Amino acid sequence: MIRALHALTAEPWAIRPDYLHFMAGVAGMDREARAANAESEGETWRKRDLAAIIGAFAGPTVRRMDGARYAMVTDAGIAILPVFGPIFPRANVMTEYSGGTSVAMLQNDYRLAVAAADIHAVMLLIDSPGGAVSGINAFADLVYQGRSSKFTLAHVSGTAASAAYWIGASASEFVTEKTGILGSIGVVAAIPKQVEPDGSGEVVIEVVSSNAPNKRPDPTTDEGLGEIRTMLDALEAQFIADVARARGVTATKVKEEFGAGGVKIGPQAVAAGMADKVQSYDASYRQLARLASNRKRAAALK
Repeated sequence: MIRALHALTAEPWAIRPDYLHFMAGVAGMDREARAANAESEGETWRKRDLAAIIGAFAGPTVRRMDGARYAMVTDAGIAILPVFGPIFPRANVMTEYSGGTSVAMLQNDYRLAVAAADIHAVMLLIDSPGGAVSGINAFADLVYQGRSSKFTLAHVSGTAASAAYWIGASASEFVTEKTGILGSIGVVAAIPKQVEPDGSGEVVIEVVSSNAPNKRPDPTTDEGLGEIRTMLDALEAQFIADVARARGVTATKVKEEFGAGGVKIGPQAVAAGMADKVQSYDASYRQLARLASNRKRAAALK
């Protein structure tokens, strides 16, 4: 598990730290163990009935959107995109076995929803601890641009942390349940450095070329730590800039009042300006249904 955790944390993540350990446990299993775990738990994304999950929220007539991986469509003309579990850049074995979501697939689904004439509003249904940084800025940009042509409401049913908050903040409106957990703005990476022999008695020593000392920065030195933090700060700056743009506030406000890397619970998040209001899923759905109905009538009059 330690080796798997090192492999995961060697790249930047915008995620709650406890989930990195969970995913490392999954990654550390061999193929047979993962399969056995999937059978015993019955909770892999591959085996879930997504229609039933979304149907529990939106009703029994919900159907999968044509060409979509995750998005479902209701009779009211609302596309619901579930942002559940850890977020990965692409669909892979970790997405399957951790119950996670591929941001590349989310992008495709959102584009389809925005382009579809029979879809009049979009809901991002969020319950996620965050995920890898890769691809999140692009999807946040897509949502921010798409909201001008198709109203997009982000509803936090559980958690919208780190990368999930980054995405949700870009919607037309950002709402949360009373017990929603929002924030965890920041980026983390854990760089492994072997200081003693492993179980086989071996020590791996990396030697880099003369003109690339920063290719393998040493986190135990001030210079190496500074190099790593510079990279993380640059990613965090983009995170903060995207949130500030979408929420209509300054970067300074995001840094000082949006939790400083911590999280806030529903009403606290709204009071800080991190979200727009506290409301139930039913209220969010009714809001979008009214909007969709109005747009249908307006389209019929043209």
